[in-house]
Amino acid sequence: MKKLITLKTLVVTAFIALTTSANAQFEGVIDFKKVKGSEITKYTYYVKGSKVRIDEFGPEGKVKGIMLIDTKKDMVTALSPDRKLYMDATNNKPPVKVTPQVTKTSKKQKMVGYDCTEWVVMSKMESTIVSYWVTDETKFSFFEAMLRTLNRKDRLSKYWLEVPGIDGRFTTKGTEKGMDGSVRMSLEAEKIEEKSVEDSLFEIPSNYVKFEK
Repeated sequence: MKKLITLKTLVVTAFIALTTSANAQFEGVIDFKKVKGSEITKYTYYVKGSKVRIDEFGPEGKVKGIMLIDTKKDMVTALSPDRKLYMDATNNKPPVKVTPQVTKTSKKQKMVGYDCTEWVVMSKMESTIVSYWVTDETKFSFFEAMLRTLNRKDRLSKYWLEVPGIDGRFTTKGTEKGMDGSVRMSLEAEKIEEKSVEDSLFEIPSNYVKFEK
């Protein structure tokens, strides 16, 4: 009887461990770059639970702007490291809706350590084609939640939110093109590191002053 109980305990423990692993969401750091024409901008995402921090770097490699995003509270706070100021940057305007044509291709590629599939989204109305390299893994729920909270108008963001069946995934590279194939802009992950992130990164520093409009 004791052996039977021990066996049952081991099976239940293993099942719980597997379930927890399968449902575990991404926590860590993602380095990104945006290329628009000859201009290259670097970003770092810090992700933990419902919170995301985005650091934007200037040409000299210094952080010039920070966004603190709380997807649970649907709030965005902008920080200026140079001026030691912070302000509410939440966008409460109705999101821009589009109805693009979506194609999940058979093209596959390993990017920054993740197996990815190419999804192509096209809007004839906006004369735009967007190519996303999308992770096969679905542990990146923060990404869609972040985009909804930011509520941006750029096509890479708003098209992603209209793609069915893409829940929990992440794009390691997104490229916006005109109908003639000319590249307008691209966003690409340079490094994705899964690790523990300090809670303090999502807090407004005590020496920052609120900027009143």
